[in-house]
Amino acid sequence: MKKRSPLILFLFSLLLLQGISLHASSPSFSVNVSYLASLPYANSHVAVVYYQGSLYIIGGHSYSNQVWIYSNGTWNIGPSLPFSLVSPSAVVYNNTIYVMGGYNNTGINPYVLKLNGNSWVIVSKMPLPAYSPYIFVYNNAIYVIGGENTTSPAGLYFPPSNAIRLFYPNNDSWRIIGYMPVPTYGGGYVFNGTSLIIVSGYIGYSAYTNDILIYSPQNNNWTILNGVLPYWIHDSALAYYRGVLFIVGGYIYTAGSGGVNNAILAYYNGNLQRVGYLPVPVYAAGYVQVGNMLYLAGGIGSSLSDVSALQLVTFNFPPLPPKITSYSAGNGSVTLGWNPVRLASGYEIIYWNNMGFNSSINVGNVTSYTVTGLKDGVTYYFEVLAYNSIGYSSPSSIVALIPASVPNPPQLVSVNYGNDNVTLSWLPPTFSGGYPILGYYIIVKNENSMVSSHFVNSTSLTISNLTPNVTYNVFIYATNKLGNSSPLVLTVVPITKATVFAFITKLGSGILVNWTTSFPANISLELYNPNGNLISQIVSVKGNSYLFRVPQGNYTLIIIAANSAGVSKYVYQIVYYLPPVSPQVSLVGFGNNLYISWNDEPNVITYLVYVNNSLVYEGPSNNVVTNISNGTYLVKVIGVNPAGSSPPGIAVIHYTGDYVTVVKMKVVNVTIVNKIASAVSGNGNSLSLGQSIVIILLAVMILLSIAIITRNRSSGFDW
Repeated sequence: MKKRSPLILFLFSLLLLQGISLHASSPSFSVNVSYLASLPYANSHVAVVYYQGSLYIIGGHSYSNQVWIYSNGTWNIGPSLPFSLVSPSAVVYNNTIYVMGGYNNTGINPYVLKLNGNSWVIVSKMPLPAYSPYIFVYNNAIYVIGGENTTSPAGLYFPPSNAIRLFYPNNDSWRIIGYMPVPTYGGGYVFNGTSLIIVSGYIGYSAYTNDILIYSPQNNNWTILNGVLPYWIHDSALAYYRGVLFIVGGYIYTAGSGGVNNAILAYYNGNLQRVGYLPVPVYAAGYVQVGNMLYLAGGIGSSLSDVSALQLVTFNFPPLPPKITSYSAGNGSVTLGWNPVRLASGYEIIYWNNMGFNSSINVGNVTSYTVTGLKDGVTYYFEVLAYNSIGYSSPSSIVALIPASVPNPPQLVSVNYGNDNVTLSWLPPTFSGGYPILGYYIIVKNENSMVSSHFVNSTSLTISNLTPNVTYNVFIYATNKLGNSSPLVLTVVPITKATVFAFITKLGSGILVNWTTSFPANISLELYNPNGNLISQIVSVKGNSYLFRVPQGNYTLIIIAANSAGVSKYVYQIVYYLPPVSPQVSLVGFGNNLYISWNDEPNVITYLVYVNNSLVYEGPSNNVVTNISNGTYLVKVIGVNPAGSSPPGIAVIHYTGDYVTVVKMKVVNVTIVNKIASAVSGNGNSLSLGQSIVIILLAVMILLSIAIITRNRSSGFDW
């Protein structure tokens, strides 16, 4: 493992054999290093994470169960571990901290610790436990790779772990998905979002490697770059930023000698060079990269004892190129907007045309700017660069704009719905683009399907043959000689004439009308009698019901529904009758005649009179006379109208024949018992006026007959 190869081989291999790039497009950068603070005590072999804006220093060689939090220049004690841990590894996932590996006086720690609020909980056990494993998060899993698998001095002669373990925090389960091609531990490592890079490290058998291993979690594949380092480096810190790999500190082994390294090395563009120095040389420091900053906590110093230094390495690069996110042309002007770029202290706009003009404007630290003094109708090209003290970024993509290229969009005035159509009105654009408006394009779409297109010179259009209750998107473009404006976008939902669904209920108090409509509409009601005369008109009814208080009879109801689509009329013929009540019947038997009368019930069209179940009369009158002989007669009178028949009014009479018998005849419910038999129904005891007149006439006739009989007998006649 002591092979060496030229650095150019490292570059060639790195670019061709693996998916990451160790190539910086510009070698212009600088490195700043500072002694940030002192730890509460000297320590090494700690785990460091950046969590909720603070640094967490976890475990380590000294006070191994303690956690210290550094924030805004202040140290605070954090939640203690449930047991001591030297050389643990830690990572932040799903807004909490996971700690794995490490060892203590009982051996290698197999447990997975999770920060839960202000305390640590054990959530799982690691298969093939090891300390100082390489750990990173990818695709909702925590990768735990390699590490040292023994604490015995004799065991150091054997290779460390080479397992690739996956921990799934969603269910606290594990899976081993493969093995490293070269088992290592103690190498500097960094995960750049797509690849794990491991530099050097211990491989067992008292040997180290000067290789670089690159692991791709996308396909579980390894690439080995053999012998690319001029020496072995153990327990260094590693950072990757903008295509440059930084190797910080560590313990260097060369032929026959070694020592603690204070150098900061950078590899880019095929070159490995020293770019800075640590204030305190260390190896076995805990470290974490946050953007362009690398924090180193503690470590073992040149005297081979723990140090208390918290050091900060800052990688200063020119900003990345901005991305233009918005642009628009005005009258002699262009407005650009771009995203803010990290590390940028300002921006510069460069613009030119094809007529020999070019210029630039340093706009300062803003993210939008309007360039004025441009000529309408001329194409200008714009790009934006970010800069800082290190230099300029690459330019953004180029945007071509014509200050008078196209008009602004039209302005909506109104949307009026008709019957399966919609009429749109708009105002001309506030800015014509420097040229006359030639007309307007109107595009109608249903979801992503084209429905129709139109071109008009006016500022209104009626779009017909639309389907009611279907959503349409309408795009209105103003156009001049140079092109179309951005669209005025409308969403319309056409309507049609309202359909009325009416429900008519006949009540004792009148006609109750309820209705619904298929589309919103104003409702008016008109009620006519059978002669066609308007007897009631209700305009713009509120609600959806109305009670007409009218007498029973035949009517014509017209419901008028009006909306912007038009007017609909619906005609209903209403036969408004309620079934009549039972008539009150009175009977008088005299001279072989049965005089039947009854009260005249309202809303009765005709009466049916039955004597012993035989129909003897059908008509509108309230009395009738029929011939009878001796016997008992059951009389039924039924009132009839269009709504139906009443219950029968019933009366019974027992008739015995001649005048004498008439005087003695027995009648049900007799009301007159002086030579006249009278019966009434069970619906009441009072007689109507007609019934009273008939009875009086019959009484007079009986008295006259008695007088005639008496006179005849005195004259010698014999009956």
